Amino acid sequence: MFLTLNAFITQTFREAIRNKILYGIGFFAVAIFLFSLVLGELSLYEQERVIRDVGMTFIMLMGVGLAMYTGIGPIHKEIERRIIYTILSKPVRRYEIIIGKFFGISATLFVELLAMFAVFLALLVMRGMSLDVTLFEAFWLTYVQSLVVAAAALMFSTFSSAMFSTLMCAGFVLLAALSPQIGLYAAQHKTLEIRAAMRGAEFLLPNFGHFDVSTQVSYALEIPWSHVAWSTLHGLAYIVVLVCIAAIVLEKRDFV
Repeated sequence: MFLTLNAFITQTFREAIRNKILYGIGFFAVAIFLFSLVLGELSLYEQERVIRDVGMTFIMLMGVGLAMYTGIGPIHKEIERRIIYTILSKPVRRYEIIIGKFFGISATLFVELLAMFAVFLALLVMRGMSLDVTLFEAFWLTYVQSLVVAAAALMFSTFSSAMFSTLMCAGFVLLAALSPQIGLYAAQHKTLEIRAAMRGAEFLLPNFGHFDVSTQVSYALEIPWSHVAWSTLHGLAYIVVLVCIAAIVLEKRDFV
């Protein structure tokens, strides 16, 4: 089993790293970071705050975009190219495919986000700005959030086309980002049915508000480790559920 998982992890990671689109995104990330320096110059007394805010926000957005792209691609490409038939003809369990693909995606996301984060830290150092533990905590929460998105993308790709998987994943991300507002709206709405539907959506969807620490990053405020731990557990719980659903769907799917 471990050899099978390692093969899928390695294959997924190598395919993603060889993809030229990911390199293009990396160069685009550098361009945005340089643009953040321009914004810093425009804010005479708040250069550091603006650069920290823009930099980490962009890493978060890139994490979501990369997670959607790398999460949808692996399963969809193998089904489209009919490679899945060759894989299933071998003594491989379908859940091993999902788990291996997910860990390969996780490794890819970590390398991509870490590269952008390293560039961001280098820019701060070049500007003579301070580095603090808040930045590293924010990076970790961004990575966990991207893993949740990747798990959702992988799940959608097991039963839908690439286009519909992208649309559904984008909707998932939007609703998860609006989860705190959904809860507030549910508490204020008078219609019982709508309130119940809102509560249900709030319960089923992850709350990306747990991963949003932009205020703490901008002003270098301390992020309690308890919040980091709870947010990590929150993300891991949804990751496990989404990956399990993906494995069940792939197990039930008929490729004949």
